Amino acid sequence: MLDVADLQFEYGSHRVLTDVSLHLEAGQLAMLVGQNGAGKSTLLRCIAGWSLSERGKISANGASLHHQEQTFRRQVVLVPDTPDFYDELTAWEHLQFVAQLHRLRDWETEATALLSDFQLLDRRDTFPFTFSRGMRLKLALCLALLVHPPLLLLDEPFAPLDAVSNHVLWQKLAAYAAAGNTVLFSSHTVPGGSLPDVVFFLDQGQIENIPPTESLNLVELLGEGDDAP
Repeated sequence: MLDVADLQFEYGSHRVLTDVSLHLEAGQLAMLVGQNGAGKSTLLRCIAGWSLSERGKISANGASLHHQEQTFRRQVVLVPDTPDFYDELTAWEHLQFVAQLHRLRDWETEATALLSDFQLLDRRDTFPFTFSRGMRLKLALCLALLVHPPLLLLDEPFAPLDAVSNHVLWQKLAAYAAAGNTVLFSSHTVPGGSLPDVVFFLDQGQIENIPPTESLNLVELLGEGDDAP
């Protein structure tokens, strides 16, 4: 589902990513960990095609970002840590806009269920600029899940959510992956008792695949606080 090979990215003279390679199969739920400033957000933006790397190959569901860009972009959705919305559209109008953009049919029932799951149904006619950070992220998640991308990328999705919403999100992501889609998210933590299928550790611009047997104790791996790897 996702192949990244020899990816390199620089901000000016500062190299953020160096020869990063990773592979994910369909149906996998993967976690990207690393210290603040390690380049996790940059890597996700490069994979999504939001930032263009100086070198490397990226493909999703067999489509190359550099040679089949339109097909590639239909495979991938990235939810950033601070999603943006149109000031003049309500939450429901955002869902309607995305449904029309992707030519979705009979989307209203699923959209309503998503809003309900993320406790936004009573705010469907409210403008997102009035939402808290957590509510804005929930709406962005509703928009992303409504589209059903084969590859879903999430940047720090658990950080702004309360404990109940975190468990709801984890259940959604686990079910989404179980349905044959692939999920890659960056985070410093996961809800208690939850384990991804794969853990990637990004350090000094390079990535390491943590074996499942070594990723069982994520608390030890991640440490405590934002400065932990």
